[in-house]
Formats: sequence, structure tokens, C-alpha cells
Amino acid sequence: MLLGGCGIWDESPGVPHQIVISSFDLSTTSDQGTDSHGIEEVWVYTPTDVLGVFPLPASIPVNYDGDEESLGLTISAGIKANGIAATRRPYNFYETMEVDIPYVPGSTDTLVYNTQYIDDAQIILAENFESANRFQANSISLAEVVRTTDPQWVFEGSASGFIELTDSLNQVFSSTQEQLYALPSNGPIYLEFNYKCTNSFSVGMEVYGNFDPVRQPIIVMNPSPDEWKKMYLDLGPFVMSYPGAFGYELTMDAILDYESDNGFIAVDNFKIVHY
Repeated sequence: MLLGGCGIWDESPGVPHQIVISSFDLSTTSDQGTDSHGIEEVWVYTPTDVLGVFPLPASIPVNYDGDEESLGLTISAGIKANGIAATRRPYNFYETMEVDIPYVPGSTDTLVYNTQYIDDAQIILAENFESANRFQANSISLAEVVRTTDPQWVFEGSASGFIELTDSLNQVFSSTQEQLYALPSNGPIYLEFNYKCTNSFSVGMEVYGNFDPVRQPIIVMNPSPDEWKKMYLDLGPFVMSYPGAFGYELTMDAILDYESDNGFIAVDNFKIVHY
């Protein structure tokens, strides 16, 4: 979306055309779930090269040496896969933005990156806690995952998932029940979810196939007590390691952190995205 172009028209050599990406907005349909996102940077490509990675709001200088008449930029949403800066990458399940406006050195154009999921994205809405709770604790758990409507712990809508840990209720091992999500054995697969917590917890998968079920934590979430965060968990390597699997359940486990008297975990909007 082009908000407007302004600036000094200066065609002297070395003066860039400045593109400002003021914000990022994701639109979803009801069968795609939440429109929450964790996009904090964009990847910018010219027709022949990678121009760079820019934090939002982004100011992108474009300086061509030839006779280009159009900017011809492609802009992709960037994520920190698994919440790690070292695994920053474009999130290819969101549509790119094409910036094909006249190249005018010295001018500035301000854009909003409005996007949606690509048409080929297959989205499994695993749990948003609005009307149910598929996470059930196992027999050795002392705490449980509950559905809460307490505004302090609700991310959006009317409810979120919630775990309270205390000295006496100090561990929970839970998984979704009887979902057996069918996932492709190759290609990118991500688990998106929102979380806020004062206690660490793990998210993983339980694998079913022609073998004994395998239960494996994949990531440990560190405390984030003051703000909700968005996770893009890369499930691809894990799923590819079980080519004979026919179904998966999500797992969520927590043990009261060392020297803590209590701990709280709130989660929402679990969805699996793949091709």
C-alpha cells in the first residue's frame, strides 16, 4: 500500500531513492486463524541481488548505477526461526510485496507492507482455546493446562491456555489428544503460537508410526513475563527425521523453575503451517 511519495527530486549521482516501510500488517480469513505476527524486519531484493535485511520501521536506500526506470523491489517478511537471531530468514508462507514504482533518485516513498498467507499454505488450527482445550496432562503430572478467561492471561478473543505451577503442583506433561496431525515428510513446516510466561516451558511433538510412540521436546521457551511473544518454531528437521510417521500430537511440558515459589504460563493460537 503506497501512502505517498515526497522528497527532494535530485538526480545527481549517488543520491538514493528512499523507500520507507512504516509497518507490517497481516490479514487472515477465519480458517487461517489469528492475524497476530512477529515480523520485526524485512528482506529486500533487487531483480539481481539481495539489497539487505532491514528492521521495521525500515528505511531502505536504493541506488542503481544503470538506466533503471523502475525500482523493481521484492520485499519479504523476516522471522527469527525458533526465536534465535542466528536463524533469521524470510517467512515464505507470507506473500511478498512487490515495489514497482518509478526509480527517482532523491525521492522518498512510504509504504505499508500489507500481506496475507500464500495460496499454497496449508494451515492446521491446532488450538486457540476459544471453545475447547485439546491439551491434556498425563498421569505423572501434578499441574494441568486449563482454559482461562482471566483478562490478565488472555492474548485475544475470550480465552487462552494457562498453566499455574506451585511447590506442590510443580510439573505438567501434556499433549493434544487424538488429533494425529498428518504432516508432509519434506518441505518447510512451522508451528506458530503466542506465549507469555514467568516460568520456562517446552513445546514439542509426539510421533506415531509403525514404531513405539516417540515424545520429544523441540524448544524451551524462556520467561517473558511482561509481554506476549510470537514463536515460529521450525518443525521441518524434526518431522523429516521420522519418515515412517503417520501422525503427530503437540506437546507442552513445564517444571517449576529452580528456586521459584510459583510460575505462570499462558499460550494461544497454536497453528501448523506447511505446503
